Amino acid sequence: MAEAAALLVAALAVAGTFRTLYAGGRAWGPLVGAIVAAAAVTIGMRRLTDRWDALAATSLVGAAGYLIVVVFGWADGRAVGGGRAFVIGLRSGWANLLSVGLPADPDPELLVVPVLALWLATASALALAMRPGTVLAPLAPLGLAFALAVTLLAGGHHPPPVLLALLVAAALGYGILRAARHATAPQRPAPEPPALAGRSAGAGQHAGAAHLPGAGALLLGVPVLVVATLIGTLFAVVVPAGGRFDPRTVHAQPLVDVPQPDPLAQVRAQLTAAPPRAVASVRLASSSSRLPVDRVTTAVLADFDGASWRNHDAFWPVGAALPGDRDEAGTGLGPQVAVHADVTVQQSDSPLLPVVGRPTRLATAPATAAYDPRTGTLLRTSGAAAGPLRYQLTATVPTPSPAQLAAAVPGSGPALARYLAVPPGLPALPVTEVTRATAAARTTYDQLTALADYLRDPQRFPYDLAGRPGHSYGAVTRLLTSTDPRERRSYAEAHAAAFALLARLRGIPSRIAVGYLLGPRAGSGPGTFTLTQAQAHTWPEVFLAGLGWIPFEPTDTSRLSHEEPPDASGAAAGGGSAAGAGSAEPIPATPPTQTAIPRLTLDERHAAANLGLRLLIVVLAVLVMLVVLAPLVIVVAKAERRRRRRGAHPPGRRVAGAWQEARDRLAERGVATEPTRTPGEIAAAAARLGPGVTEPVQALATLVSQALYGRTGGTDADAARAWDLLALLRTRLGAQGRRRQRLAGALDPRPLLPTRAASRRRALTAPAGRPATAPPGAGSGGGDD
Repeated sequence: MAEAAALLVAALAVAGTFRTLYAGGRAWGPLVGAIVAAAAVTIGMRRLTDRWDALAATSLVGAAGYLIVVVFGWADGRAVGGGRAFVIGLRSGWANLLSVGLPADPDPELLVVPVLALWLATASALALAMRPGTVLAPLAPLGLAFALAVTLLAGGHHPPPVLLALLVAAALGYGILRAARHATAPQRPAPEPPALAGRSAGAGQHAGAAHLPGAGALLLGVPVLVVATLIGTLFAVVVPAGGRFDPRTVHAQPLVDVPQPDPLAQVRAQLTAAPPRAVASVRLASSSSRLPVDRVTTAVLADFDGASWRNHDAFWPVGAALPGDRDEAGTGLGPQVAVHADVTVQQSDSPLLPVVGRPTRLATAPATAAYDPRTGTLLRTSGAAAGPLRYQLTATVPTPSPAQLAAAVPGSGPALARYLAVPPGLPALPVTEVTRATAAARTTYDQLTALADYLRDPQRFPYDLAGRPGHSYGAVTRLLTSTDPRERRSYAEAHAAAFALLARLRGIPSRIAVGYLLGPRAGSGPGTFTLTQAQAHTWPEVFLAGLGWIPFEPTDTSRLSHEEPPDASGAAAGGGSAAGAGSAEPIPATPPTQTAIPRLTLDERHAAANLGLRLLIVVLAVLVMLVVLAPLVIVVAKAERRRRRRGAHPPGRRVAGAWQEARDRLAERGVATEPTRTPGEIAAAAARLGPGVTEPVQALATLVSQALYGRTGGTDADAARAWDLLALLRTRLGAQGRRRQRLAGALDPRPLLPTRAASRRRALTAPAGRPATAPPGAGSGGGDD
């Protein structure tokens, strides 16, 4: 009993590691319930039978029932579970768990993999522990489940030290108890000479009184248990986790492909709109006595290639809990204030949604939003013009004191390297300008303040919304060095780009943010603002160590829509530029529209992680999937597809579905069923299985040929007859061969493989009213109706 308790404690530690994948405490119930239910089923069945096949079958059935009733039933508010949701969860649960930001909401489809892993690991461990002769084998399933949980935590997260200590202590405690039990187990003594028998018996009585077998194992094991637990916990805390393999880097993430204009180009387009349109309304509340924000952000652009600023990050599907940026987790953050925002987007030409600070929680339908944890920006995945959208979010905003700003230094480290990148091709003159502007500054904050004042100087750089747009090397060089006064007329786009570039030249991480300034408060209540196109703006942000991202303002924001009158004489003269003719950029008639949301890319730093550790974890995860989960998924997927084929419409599709099922069953028995073969050829190839199999196959081949080429395309009677023939075929195939052969056929994944592209094209071009299959093979065995 003590050994089983130790294994259950270890399983609870694994469940705790899985729970760190989720936000809040709602995941504890399904995870712990899986352990308790699996233990009850395993112990109960072990008392009834010693057969491993019966125990395995009962455990799989119990796991399926638990998922259907508890995870997909009570967990989402229904009294009884849903079988369809269960099948969909088995099919997509793994992919969903690798595609969502962490920590995630404990939705049923995200609980499938952890619940199933805990159930199977607990059942396997207890079954092995009840088998005589085993010592440490019961710890293997729990170790695999723990490895899976750590893998899913991603590269930047540690398993909680308390849970790791509990797991190590429970595992070592089980080993000590098991060793002590083997030491105290009665063993058959070796035969002794008669002369020594009496002497040995007397000595044994005294020895038994003085020494209990197995006590030495316990006395030695307890100190070892304590020391090993402390060492293992300390090792897990000290060793960095940033280089650990992350399965998300090799999993094809869901593509959030929402075309939308370049945010920087749209700043001018919005400011020149007449009349300006209301974009959204925002109601803000703060955890302090004042609101520490004066703007909302829609886009953050961190990547500069010398020509344009872009964001090359991935947008993740998310739930209520928004993940933080694990690459910046170790850079440290200063004092923060929590801000709650209630946002209603009324009408917008962009799918980018307004946020404040660093969002941590989002209250909206998960299907309508995607999130970039590295920049803290939010994206609407439904149509931008789909009507009003309301959501609530909670965010943290840095609130450094003047003393902290004065003592701040630039952030550093590999995570901030992208914000310091200066592409080749930079002219020398901007470097001279930044030196001149910050010559008198002594601290980092003084340099940044001097740089913002330098660019905001109305005599040096007059604010003019009619100035030439652009944020490339050429545009920044013209702004800073041109002798033509017209080239120095500029607005927020050029000022933000110049500040961000000059900050990087000073070794300060920087990026550009786009959004809206908070205008006058609306009349609907305190902290309520209306965002209009007249408040569109862009500004730079810098990362200061221990403080986070701090915005700076190098633009005069008092007159965002101001335009200087045209200089007719200067325009006639042509206006030379010190930057040279090669850097001249014609003023476009309309702002360029380029996609700011790129395709997803892999993080090269994680791809370059330790190869040996990566391969080991991948192999372990694959083995768990193949040995434990894959057979169940294959059987369930085949049954679900068979149900869909049998219920297809019109009748001709049901006939074709019966034929596809027959092809799948024949392929499992080694019959050649390539898409190029006609039904008659497949029936002839099936003759080697005997006349009992050939008869229903030939009849079904004739029926499907009539449905394919006949005028009616098949009737309800034909469909019923086809499925009766399929049932007869399955019965006769089941009567053939050994049990191992039948099991191999049931677990054969080949019928589930995707169809060839040619077969799909033929299916799409099938005549109306006919089955979506095509001659001569009537579709491949992997087709899905």
